[in-house]
Amino acid sequence: MAVRQQIRGVTAGQPGKVERQKLIQKIVGQREIGTQRELVAALQALGCPVTQATVSRDIRELELQKVRTHLGRPRYVMSLREHPRDPARTAAHVLKEFCLLIVAAQNLVVVRCEIGTAQTVARSLDNLNHADIVGTVAGDDTAIIVTRGAEMAEQIKAYLDELRHA
Repeated sequence: MAVRQQIRGVTAGQPGKVERQKLIQKIVGQREIGTQRELVAALQALGCPVTQATVSRDIRELELQKVRTHLGRPRYVMSLREHPRDPARTAAHVLKEFCLLIVAAQNLVVVRCEIGTAQTVARSLDNLNHADIVGTVAGDDTAIIVTRGAEMAEQIKAYLDELRHA
């Protein structure tokens, strides 16, 4: 397993903070880890002794976000701020991963999402800094984009569909 190989590449002794955080990123990228306890267990199983308090700090420093899977189970994911230089790429990834439906309605664009992911989707759309998006509002499974008019809402919908299917 790639994660096991990562820990073997660490110098003798316990991995340092940087190595441990890289390992955490790999673990949450490859597995559905939903609690700090699960993350502690995964790290310990890979030979990285760690406490819950340390994992809690690492989660905060790495800016991991907790979302819900399609079954409603919590899961840690990497922060959207991981790729700040290319917000369109980030939005495309998030839309592909979590978006179920995009509909224009008057001056709004409604984005239906997997349960627990609407805030992540809305944040990725805010990060686009698109001149025609006035703002976003997110609930649990729906994000709403406010535009200046119905025609603009249709254009934003088309743009998001393009990102989603790119």
